[in-house]
Amino acid sequence: MNEADLQALAQLLDGFGLACSLVDADGQPLLANRQAAQLQAQRRPGARPAALRLSDGRRLLLAEGDRRPANDGAEVRFRLLAEHSMDLIVAVDADLAIRYASPATRTLLGCEPADLHGHTLAELLVPEERAAFIARHFTKAAQRGAGPDLFRTLRRDGGTRWVEARVAPLPPGNGLGDYLVTMRDAEQRRRTEEQLGQVNAELSALASTDALTGLPNRRVFDATLNKEWFRALRDAQPLALMMIDVDRFKSLNDLFGHQMGDAFLALVGKVIRDNVRRAGDMATRYGGEEFAVVLPGTSATGALEIAEIIRRAVAAADTRPIIEGGYPISVSIGVAATVPLAGGGAAALVHSADAALYQAKRNGRNRVEILH
Repeated sequence: MNEADLQALAQLLDGFGLACSLVDADGQPLLANRQAAQLQAQRRPGARPAALRLSDGRRLLLAEGDRRPANDGAEVRFRLLAEHSMDLIVAVDADLAIRYASPATRTLLGCEPADLHGHTLAELLVPEERAAFIARHFTKAAQRGAGPDLFRTLRRDGGTRWVEARVAPLPPGNGLGDYLVTMRDAEQRRRTEEQLGQVNAELSALASTDALTGLPNRRVFDATLNKEWFRALRDAQPLALMMIDVDRFKSLNDLFGHQMGDAFLALVGKVIRDNVRRAGDMATRYGGEEFAVVLPGTSATGALEIAEIIRRAVAAADTRPIIEGGYPISVSIGVAATVPLAGGGAAALVHSADAALYQAKRNGRNRVEILH
């Protein structure tokens, strides 16, 4: 066996975890593979090596070396990364028993990694979210999404913390467990989402509310009237509509200015809102000095009664807080009511209420009219 053959044999045996060394007839070392070098450096006690004497007197010595699995280096790298990660990394078995927890437990949960030994992953979550988390990630029908899930964990001090949780299955024989769970602090993300939700709600309110009167705007009126029309059509119930216009508003604007005119409009809007109190009824600012009130489930008689209440309330409104000594203000109201029929539409109801409003204007203002 020449030197090249001996080198190849040493490398082959090294891959199998066997220490291979070559000594001369006097026992002086001539060659050693990695396993043999590690055994000598660490002075590890072991079984007596097997010796094979070659024809030239040299001896080939074989012994059991380090039989750590081939993926041992990968496991070392994983633990090195996990030990220094700000994310909490947890390895669990199929029954969710915790096999490993990284040091981030201290910052995320307020406890030591060793405190989690003997516990399950489910115990880290608030009780009301455990079932959803397990169903999402650990059942046969689990549908894992591409992104993380938001869940709340329990802290040692009794508090909770939002985390982004990711779950990934591990290959068999990895030495860690069946699943790897990563939890990242999501408190800031949750606060940001809540703030964004609040901003979106405020923007939605601004988009649907008249800034001057605080009433729903024309956009909401159109959507609501259309919805109530089809509901009344389905249920064969009456639907009524009032169109309300502030009398001689242009003259009032010319006399006192637009800023004062806006104050009068805001007052009229408040009076209307205060007198439209039934659930389902909706007062809106239709545009300019015109208002509209949708009255689901209301007949012509009921609508006329509500309209008269509003007309009187506006006429009796105290305008002295707006202008010294006060100034008389009134509204004209057109009323329309019908039981919707197939083939019709809400536009016909608006047209009828508008026509009644103009009739109230022609007949002297400060009055309620309905077309017969």
